[in-house]
Amino acid sequence: MNKMVSIVMPVYNREKIIQKTLDSVIAQTFQNWECIIVDDGSTDQTVSLLKEIASQDSRFQIFQRDDSKLKGAPSCRNIGIENAVGDFIIFLDSDDTLEVDCLKSRVSYFEKNEQDTFLVFPMGISTGDNIIKKEIRTDTTFLQDFLSYKLPWSIMSPIWKSEFVKSLKGFKEGYPRLNDPELMIRALLTPGVSYKVFNEVPYDTVYYPSVSNWVMMIDKYYDSLQLFIPDISNELTRRRKTDLKKFLKGYLKVWYRDFYFPSNKNLIAQNRNLIKLFRQHHIINFMTSLKLKCRLYLFILLSFINRKIKNSQIANLG
Repeated sequence: MNKMVSIVMPVYNREKIIQKTLDSVIAQTFQNWECIIVDDGSTDQTVSLLKEIASQDSRFQIFQRDDSKLKGAPSCRNIGIENAVGDFIIFLDSDDTLEVDCLKSRVSYFEKNEQDTFLVFPMGISTGDNIIKKEIRTDTTFLQDFLSYKLPWSIMSPIWKSEFVKSLKGFKEGYPRLNDPELMIRALLTPGVSYKVFNEVPYDTVYYPSVSNWVMMIDKYYDSLQLFIPDISNELTRRRKTDLKKFLKGYLKVWYRDFYFPSNKNLIAQNRNLIKLFRQHHIINFMTSLKLKCRLYLFILLSFINRKIKNSQIANLG
């Protein structure tokens, strides 16, 4: 089976770290691939570096996002999807890597599972000194997990049949975050979709966590929820799956647990807007929204009192 794999990679200002990713692609034991790299408006020497590599290996194709398209990884990935000619598509971020037999193994599994739409494989997570396999639980309902923000796998884990990704019309553009679960939810809601998860095999990709700007992360997650919640709610309604909306509460829990409470900021307007948003789309009921508002104002009051006490103690020391 002489199939081709299209590797789609968005990039932005990666001149200092992308070489390791590109080397992992070049080192693949499966050679029938194309790597479509889409630049998102880099201001460093990323594009020059990529063009030099493409001049030496024609399997690399370099594109640049046109200013008429929204900035961001979803737009770049969609450009990659539009230009992909492979039978299968894999999404790879520009700071992560493929294990040497990744493509060979995945294509081999598709030979044995031709009826499936996509296949999912575990990834490794770099801790600096070691790489730890991220296990994919198979005793769960994956759609409910993605709807609850209990993300069972990342964007690198699946290998897709190209025609299926194109039928989904790719990623929703304009999302600062949450574009991966949004795509996965639409995929899992598609009638007739067939897939398999192979958690028993070794990891074949490696994710390298990076330090992010905390303030920017809060804003991105908040802005993404404004798009994600209406889009997914409408998709569930369209698919007559409104009973699953309740699982989307997980995204509100993540907002409080991982962003709002640790930030020690008031963010009153943002919290009001999110409670209203989740109420409007029938994810939480009136009583839940009322309880959230009461707890929110109590938290703000206690935080205010705590700051006053700390300031008073500091003043007394002087």
